[in-house]
Amino acid sequence: MSTNTLILLLVMFCIAMVVVIIRIFTRQRNASKVNQQRIEDMQAMLKKQYTHRVKSIDVITRAMADKQCELIEGCIRLKQLLDHVESDLLMREEYQVIALIFNETEHMPIKEQWKQLDKKAKHKFTQHRLALEATHSQDIHAAALALQQHEFLVYESLN
Repeated sequence: MSTNTLILLLVMFCIAMVVVIIRIFTRQRNASKVNQQRIEDMQAMLKKQYTHRVKSIDVITRAMADKQCELIEGCIRLKQLLDHVESDLLMREEYQVIALIFNETEHMPIKEQWKQLDKKAKHKFTQHRLALEATHSQDIHAAALALQQHEFLVYESLN
């Protein structure tokens, strides 16, 4: 093989390598753009969920104050929402009643399981709920009022 042929083959090889590198770089850049868009979409979804949960807390506490929602049911719902929004609140004295009520009632059947209970079992659970409500109603109302006045953290993205 002549020197010119070897040089030509080497130049063609280098051009081919440059083309391959450009393609890889372009794919990587496009993949990065797609991933960045996914991250931004996920952040927007998480912010929307957070905002919805904060609004739900407000709606539930107002419904509890207006007696449109049973206090025990309100506590159960609030506990689940607060776990996702600002779980540290449940450790504060004024909100501990919410966690207490949740813990005292989490064993109780709901939905289809409730429908399957006989009247005696339903009555037993209902009496327990009513007793909890009677015992803790003042603390529950105070916690609901405190939550209405609480300034929840502003959602912060992971970036």
